[in-house]
Amino acid sequence: MYAIVDIETTGGYASAHGITEISVFVHNGERVIKHFETLVNPQQPIPRYIEALTGINNQWLPTHRYLMRSRKHCTIFAAEYLYSTQCKL
Repeated sequence: MYAIVDIETTGGYASAHGITEISVFVHNGERVIKHFETLVNPQQPIPRYIEALTGINNQWLPTHRYLMRSRKHCTIFAAEYLYSTQCKL
């Protein structure tokens, strides 16, 4: 089993952009058996081109930044699995 982690952001540079979504899919080699997903308020507007790319818009985001709580839940959820990451540019 392994975990696939997907992180959506407001842009391509970590120092200038924020996280908008964290998703983790646990896969057993044949299918997804667990799924964790949370929206995160990036504390900045989501540009239109990112809305078009991800489908996430400013109205969907939580009022508070929930990143620390999301990271804790995500870590607990996927701690026993290997990670495979993908970077979309």
